[in-house]
Amino acid sequence: MKLRTSLGIAALLATVTSLGQAQMLGPLSVSPAVAKVGEPVTVTVNIDVVSGNYCGFAVFFGDGTDKDGVSDVSHVSPFVFQHSYAKPGTYTINLGGRHVQSHPNCGGADKTATVKVEGAAAPAATPAPAATPTPASLCPSPWKLVPKSNNTKTGAYACSAKPGTALPTPKPTCPGDLTYSENAKKGQFSCKP
Repeated sequence: MKLRTSLGIAALLATVTSLGQAQMLGPLSVSPAVAKVGEPVTVTVNIDVVSGNYCGFAVFFGDGTDKDGVSDVSHVSPFVFQHSYAKPGTYTINLGGRHVQSHPNCGGADKTATVKVEGAAAPAATPAPAATPTPASLCPSPWKLVPKSNNTKTGAYACSAKPGTALPTPKPTCPGDLTYSENAKKGQFSCKP
């Protein structure tokens, strides 16, 4: 009788635990699938919202580096990361749930994608120094910079427009380690840490 009760409690706890995972790891993709050493690849992470409103995850790039992320009302799926590889090879990129900034792990099975990195990229011409972006140049028309969102030290910013406004194409490229996120329904996109 004790064994049957223990098994019943274990099954109940497993069910409650799985229901507690409000957001699930969604598809993971990498583009291009074949890149040159030093050239950036774009890793896109999707978090499927089942219920609830926040969770944490980590992207492991397969070369010993990783990047944490959170999905919440300020950071919505899809999440876009840029990463460059220093050496040729085939790298497996992994996406997994992780406790980040008080956000519990995103639920679901880990996801993987593969990128093949070939020999060195052709040397690029020395580019002219980039112009320092002004608040007006960060957000294309009809988008407007969200007041107090522009951090000149990190490059972080957020833009807003009327809900349902078409998102800019091509999508803005975030500087440094910032992550691009968008929410067309709310009329928002941003580059944030």
